[in-house]
Amino acid sequence: MDLVKLGKNISAKRRLLGLKQEDVAFDIDISVTSYAKIERGETNIPFMRLVQIADYLKVEVSELVREDGSAYGLENLSADIHQMKEELHVVYKKILNM
Repeated sequence: MDLVKLGKNISAKRRLLGLKQEDVAFDIDISVTSYAKIERGETNIPFMRLVQIADYLKVEVSELVREDGSAYGLENLSADIHQMKEELHVVYKKILNM
C-alpha cells in the first residue's frame, strides 16, 4: 500500500467534511503530530487506526486504501482479503513474541 496515496485519500475525505486535522486527531485520541504524519504518508498506520479514521470520516476503509480513492469494488475482494490475512499474521507473530 502506498502510504502517501493513503494519506492523500484520508486528507481529501477530511477536507470534504470541512474538518481540520486537529478535529480528527482529538476525536480519535491521537496527537495532531501523529495524525499529520498519517496524512503525509510518513508513518505506517495500524489497521485498527485506519478503521477508526474511516469510521470517523464516514467512509469504508477500502475507499481510503484504493489508489483512485473510489468506493470498493468486488473485483479486488480476494486481493484485499489476502493482504489483510498477511497483516494479521504479522500482528499475531508480534503478539506471540511479546
